[in-house]
Amino acid sequence: MLNLLTAERIKLIRSKKLMIVLGILVLLPLIQAVNSKMIVSYGTELIQAKDTVINGATGILMMEKNGLTVLLTMCAFIGFFIGEEFQNGTIRNALSLGRSRTHYYLSKLVMASLLALVGVVVMTVIGMISFSIVLGFGEVSEISHYGWYAMKTFITLYILILANVSIYVMFSFITKNSAISLVWSFLYTIGTGFGATIFLETEHFKHVTYWFTESFLFYSDFASPIDVARYPEMILVSMITIVLSSTIGIILFKRTDIK
Repeated sequence: MLNLLTAERIKLIRSKKLMIVLGILVLLPLIQAVNSKMIVSYGTELIQAKDTVINGATGILMMEKNGLTVLLTMCAFIGFFIGEEFQNGTIRNALSLGRSRTHYYLSKLVMASLLALVGVVVMTVIGMISFSIVLGFGEVSEISHYGWYAMKTFITLYILILANVSIYVMFSFITKNSAISLVWSFLYTIGTGFGATIFLETEHFKHVTYWFTESFLFYSDFASPIDVARYPEMILVSMITIVLSSTIGIILFKRTDIK
């Protein structure tokens, strides 16, 4: 497993895809900070519930503000990162050496998860710094003990994103093709993100909406004490998603005929 992770790390460092992903996540908060400053300069007041990030303190919510962008960026990266292994036939090199398919699957999941972690840490830190410079650090309304709140919020948001990363990895191993994986991952993200709210229109099935992590990521106010109290539920749903998707992915990958 360690040898696989080392090999994956070397591949990732040499990959141009890594720089593209990090470039997007670095530039995004800088552009948004400048844009927010310009809006304020023209007399518009930023509202946290609408604009999400309005100062340095709420910069901890950069993952929420850019949730869809982060998911689509990771969706594209994972699709190519794993799909090319099948299309180029390089997956046979590792498997021919007797590497466990379970370990191979998990090595890809771990590397994708670490990239997501590095990316969102960089994006959040740059967001907090840039918004503090242009709009001041400020505070998060109705939230006391900011340090504890920031830590819980970051961990919860990351785990929500990690749940989707595990889904994208599963699709990539099932489809064995970058393009098809991208299509399925995109449809999943958009479908569960915006389609799950259909259940809210029904009396008996509205609870199903929050079986999907995107519902929390897109529709919760992470600066509201009511939604902050739901963090344990968000983490539980995310962990169930990770376990189920990884189990399904590994089982189907073991049955795949690698030609």
